[in-house]
Amino acid sequence: MLDFEDYSLTQPAVLVTIQTEAILRGSLEKLLKSLNVYGYSVTEVDGVAKRVRRFGSQPETEAVETSIENYASTSIEVRVVVSPEISNVILYALKDHQREFALVVYRQKIEALLE
Repeated sequence: MLDFEDYSLTQPAVLVTIQTEAILRGSLEKLLKSLNVYGYSVTEVDGVAKRVRRFGSQPETEAVETSIENYASTSIEVRVVVSPEISNVILYALKDHQREFALVVYRQKIEALLE
């Protein structure tokens, strides 16, 4: 007989939640597939996120940078359960999109029933 007090069915994992504009859906799905992540959910949501656009940075001269902050609506939420290492890759890949798109990304440590 299996002693369930000594045996855990779950493993440590990370839940990554991405709220962004629908235009990024294809890019996100391509990223997840390239990381061999095939279990995720995409939900249509209403929300708003800050978008910061930076202009005018030139390496030859003193860095003159102008930024414009505005708010754009988010229309999708992507949720995926992955390893901590894969979550780092996802966050790193999305960092550059913050400059162009409304994007909110967060992760939480969880325990999940995984194969």
